[in-house]
Amino acid sequence: MSHDVIKYPHMTEKAMDDLDFQNKLQFMVDAGAAKPEVAEAVGDQFDVEVVDVTTHVTPDGEKKAVVRLSEDDDADEVASRIGVF
Repeated sequence: MSHDVIKYPHMTEKAMDDLDFQNKLQFMVDAGAAKPEVAEAVGDQFDVEVVDVTTHVTPDGEKKAVVRLSEDDDADEVASRIGVF
C-alpha cells in the first residue's frame, strides 16, 4: 500500500535546503493520499518516524508532500539510502 502512495522523491534546490537545514524530505505522492497516509507510507517504507506532513497540489496537478522527520532520524541518511544522491 505504501508503494501506491509515494510516487518518487522530489529534489530541487529548495528541497535540498529543507533536507540540510530542517530535516525534511519532499515526495510526489498520489493525488488522493491524505496526510496520515503519507506519514504512514514514509514511516513504513523508510523506517523513520514522521513528525509532520504538509501537502499541496502543484500547478501541474501533482501532489507534493513535505515530510519532517524526528530528530532521531537523519534526512540526509534517508536520502542517501533511497538514491537521491
